Amino acid sequence: MKKALGAFVALAFVVGVAIGPAWAAHAPELSKQCQEALKKTPNKDAEKLCGEGDKLLKDGKGEEAAKKFEAGLEKLGIKPAKK
Repeated sequence: MKKALGAFVALAFVVGVAIGPAWAAHAPELSKQCQEALKKTPNKDAEKLCGEGDKLLKDGKGEEAAKKFEAGLEKLGIKPAKK
């Protein structure tokens, strides 16, 4: 049982390490989607979330920024495009 749990934790770590940077690398595209969507459909909540995402992206926190961008896009009723 302990071996299975250890293997699961190791696998979760490897997957997290692999997905995190990919998601973070996607943040600039999400920022662009936010800005384009906000031009078409202004929304204060989405604007705030996307603005927070831009600040996080500039601070080098791409994964956190991506989450903010996705939340902002969801406020606009848009499913973020994935690469």
